[in-house]
Amino acid sequence: MSTSTSPPMSTPAAPETITTLPKPTTALQRFQSRHGWLVAIAALLVVMLFWRASQVPVFGGFQVRTITAGTLSLALLAMAIGVVIITGGFNFAVGSMVVFINCFSAWLMKDKGLVACLAIAVLSILLSVVLSAIMGWISVVSGVPDIIVTLAISFMLPGVALLILGGPGGGTSPDFVNLVVGGFSNPWPSFIWLVLAIALVWVPVSRSRFGKALYAVGSSRAAAFLAGVDVGRTRIKAYALSGLFCGLAGVVTTAYTASGEPRASIGLGMLLNAVAAVVLGGVALQGGVGGMVGPVLAAFVLSLIPAIMLGLGVDPNTAETVRGIILIVVVLVGGWLQMRRSRA
Repeated sequence: MSTSTSPPMSTPAAPETITTLPKPTTALQRFQSRHGWLVAIAALLVVMLFWRASQVPVFGGFQVRTITAGTLSLALLAMAIGVVIITGGFNFAVGSMVVFINCFSAWLMKDKGLVACLAIAVLSILLSVVLSAIMGWISVVSGVPDIIVTLAISFMLPGVALLILGGPGGGTSPDFVNLVVGGFSNPWPSFIWLVLAIALVWVPVSRSRFGKALYAVGSSRAAAFLAGVDVGRTRIKAYALSGLFCGLAGVVTTAYTASGEPRASIGLGMLLNAVAAVVLGGVALQGGVGGMVGPVLAAFVLSLIPAIMLGLGVDPNTAETVRGIILIVVVLVGGWLQMRRSRA
C-alpha cells in the first residue's frame, strides 16, 4: 500500500516592511546648521549696540568711531590666530607680533609724511608675513609642535621691540591716522579696512584650493596627506597668512595710538582677547571648523562689554575683572564643547 505524501504547506510570506527614508532637511535647517551660531553672534552684537546707544545722550560718529577703530586691531588679530587654529595649530606669538610691528612701524614713521608712512606700513606688513612664515617653517621642518615654537618667539619679539624703542615712543603722520582709523568723528575708514580684509583676503582664500587645504589639514592631517595635500606647505602658508593679519593689526595699532608700546603684557592681553573672540565666533580649537566673520563679530561683542559696564556705573577695575572672567569662561566652555564633539 503506497502512502502518498502531500506537499508541505507553504508558509505565507511575511509582508515586506517598507522603510520610510527620512525627509531631506529643509533649506532653513541647513542654514541653521551652517550659520546658526553666526546669526546668534550677530543678533547679540545688535542688542549690545542698541544697549550702548541707550547709555549716551547722542550716539553719533564719535561713538561709532571709538567702537570701530578700537576694535579693528582685535578683529584682525582674531583672524590671524583663527587661520592657524583652523589648520589644527596654535600661534602663541600673534599678540607679541602685533607689539613688535607696532613698535617697528612707529619707530620708522616718526616725523614722516603720509607717503613715507604708507611705504613703512607695507614694509612692516611684509616683515610680519616673513617672520610668521619662518615660524611655521621651523615647526614643520623640526617637527616641534608649533605651540612650543610660537611660545618661544612670543618671549623674544617684545624684547626686540624694547631694543628698538626702549619705551613708549615713536609716532606717525596725522594724515596716516585719518586714512587708517579716521578722524575725530569719522568711523568709516576702520570699517572699510575691515570689510576689505575679509572681502579681498579671506573670502578668496577660503574659496580657493589653498582654503580647502586649510580645512582638510585641520580636520585630519593624515587624511589630508592621503588626499594629496602638501600638509607642511599648507601649514607654512597658513602662518604667512596669519602674519599678514598680524602685520595689519600692528600697523592699525600704530595709527590708533600714534605711538609704539613695547610692553609684553599688551601682547598677552591681545592674545587672550583674540582666542576668546575666535572661540566665541565659532572656530573649533581642534581645527577644521569655522570662518573669519564670526570671530570679527565676536571681537566687537567683547569690545563692547567694558563700555557697557562703565555706562552702568561699574568701576573700571571691576569691569576689566569681569571681562577677564568672561574671556576665561568663553575659552573653557568652547574647549569643553569641542571635547564633547570629538568624543561623539
